[in-house]
Amino acid sequence: MSIQFNKDTKIFHLQTKNTSYVFCVTDFNALEHLYYGKKIPFDNVKHISNRQIYSHVAHESREDRAFSASVQGFEIAAFNSGDIRTPSVVFDYDNKADACRLRYRSHTIYKGRKPLVGLPYSRADENTETLEVVLTDDENSVEFTLIYCVFADEDVIARSQILKNIGGGKLTVRKFASMCLDFYGMDFDVITLEGIYLYERAQVSRSPLNRGVFKNNSLTGTSSHNHNPFMALCAHNADEDIGETYGFNLVYSGNFADEVAVDQLGDTRVIMGFDDTGFSWTVGKGETLVAPEAIMTYSDQGLGGMSRNFHDHIRKHIIEQEFAFSPRPIVINSWEASYFTVTEEKVLSLASHALDCGIDTVVLDDGWFRANDRIGLGDWRTDKEAFPSGIKGLCDKVHAMGLKFGLWLEPEMVNAQSEYYKEHPDYVLSTSKLPLISRHQYLLDLTRDEVVQDIANRIKEELQGVELDYIKWDFNRYATEASSFVTAQGEVYHRQTLGVYKLLSMIKAEFPNVLFETCSGGGGRFDLGMLYYSPQIWTSDNTDPYARTYIQYGSSYAYPVSALSCHFTEGDCTSGRKSTFEFRYRVASFGSYGYELDLSKYSAEDKAAFKSYSELYRKDEDLNLSGDLYRLISPEKTDYCAYIAVSKDKKKAKLTFLELYASGFIESMALRLKGLDPEKLYKNEETGEVLHGATLMNVGIRIGDLYRKKRSDGYTVNFVEV
Repeated sequence: MSIQFNKDTKIFHLQTKNTSYVFCVTDFNALEHLYYGKKIPFDNVKHISNRQIYSHVAHESREDRAFSASVQGFEIAAFNSGDIRTPSVVFDYDNKADACRLRYRSHTIYKGRKPLVGLPYSRADENTETLEVVLTDDENSVEFTLIYCVFADEDVIARSQILKNIGGGKLTVRKFASMCLDFYGMDFDVITLEGIYLYERAQVSRSPLNRGVFKNNSLTGTSSHNHNPFMALCAHNADEDIGETYGFNLVYSGNFADEVAVDQLGDTRVIMGFDDTGFSWTVGKGETLVAPEAIMTYSDQGLGGMSRNFHDHIRKHIIEQEFAFSPRPIVINSWEASYFTVTEEKVLSLASHALDCGIDTVVLDDGWFRANDRIGLGDWRTDKEAFPSGIKGLCDKVHAMGLKFGLWLEPEMVNAQSEYYKEHPDYVLSTSKLPLISRHQYLLDLTRDEVVQDIANRIKEELQGVELDYIKWDFNRYATEASSFVTAQGEVYHRQTLGVYKLLSMIKAEFPNVLFETCSGGGGRFDLGMLYYSPQIWTSDNTDPYARTYIQYGSSYAYPVSALSCHFTEGDCTSGRKSTFEFRYRVASFGSYGYELDLSKYSAEDKAAFKSYSELYRKDEDLNLSGDLYRLISPEKTDYCAYIAVSKDKKKAKLTFLELYASGFIESMALRLKGLDPEKLYKNEETGEVLHGATLMNVGIRIGDLYRKKRSDGYTVNFVEV
């Protein structure tokens, strides 16, 4: 059993393969957190409970001043409860902020898990176990169900909670986090993934904790280009290989907040969930509010161990299993080839060239229903002049050529210059009759079921009978005015996100077995909520391979490389630096591989090179889909970047080394590999040399020896067990 409860000590002990998570029911029926970290026996660890006697704290017992809500660790921290630290839950009942002391009532332990209604979540397997703990307030008017799903093999615990109004009054929720976790001490660095449009998650921000509140959040209606829901706490000395590291992420695609609060004693509280800015949710009698799921992991093998735990969990439990470990399409996308001048003839020409390049899927991007970005969104009517056979006819022709066919959609938006907006001006999120406009479009009000249903029907009608293999789902503006003509102001952001999930589910049901790739102006909605519906996400609109190296490297801290959609392009758009074909391929093969080119402009020799890259990618794709990633050299700290992917059975590995800026400083240095079996013999397929894994990991490879070819190409070494 992964979950045990001791009736005598009232201790809950959740165990994974390498970790323990322990909390208890106190004498006052609160839930006190005791320990999270490296696996320990099922001992009584109540002695670790924080007991402080000093002025200005409140105590439950007048006889014993040692135990106070102001200093103890908790599994849920309600405002106005005697706990003066940052709360995880704030609510009032009948417009009164009554003292809120949450009391343990019951618990249930069972195999498997229950779905979170309307929300994405970690899918269960045969080993998943769940603990549900029920608490109520003193007045017995509000009920909380704290949910803990244990994924033992991946060292991951998923947390959520459900709030229910069990009284007869009006319950208004002001803050509702998915999890609360208290640590003794503040000896941590906090790590987040920061960026901006065209540079998402490229800055791995790390700083020591200080007293006060650190907050990483988004108010864009999405997880955003600027911040990501992922966060880690690690020991000051933690690196890729050693040191205690705690990782957290939210299975959610809307406004989020990661908070780390260090209190007056130097203890640390982690809170993750909705951002509470402007949040206000009314829960009627008998109704519930469900918090998004937060996943957390612990590793004593540094940041690399944390990442590999997350990678395994996401591949096994977040991404649909139909796609998680299956070969991904190698696509050619029409956007950079034609932009808005795309036609049926151009797509068929692109397809004919794709056959020479090892490409298996042709994707028709924007332009199939409009001539520019000012019109068409919301109408979703094929441009019959440009596509006389319609989308179905084109799809059939591409299939007849032996290729798969994909299509671009942006269902959450409407252009101001569209028939749909003229008919339904109230179907957009807006605070006035003249809403702010971005990219010539408005955000449809998906808080309304009739809008969700209407958009789904229009897309189904237009694409009826089309046998799609792939859908690219885009989202190109933020929610700058989160107000609805019908939905309560404080509920709009979350209901909008629920509407997105509902619309995605409806379109996916219409196109079963179709691989979805989501996108948001590139990487503006790169999160676990989207990965629940799409096994890969367009990583960034920036396809410059030098910039992409930083973007992809940063993304790997939280997400498996198979989730990163990475294409070979002409893209030297941001650095302005020219790059070789070899270099572009090596960068793009980091994730799920494809192309964004006008293939007609390339020679037969070039297309032969593309075909060889497609074949190389297929040869090593299993390492992306199921292997372990070890980061070797960070591009943020050097002029180089290096990483190695190792198969689970450790029989094969691929080392990639990239030179970003010319430098001779480390040519004589040794690059020590990671993740190999020290006892196995490995053959370097490039040189034929055979060495033990122990030698490769402890002695390493001289970096200068990698330059047998052009330095600007980068270098790849494949190792196989002898």
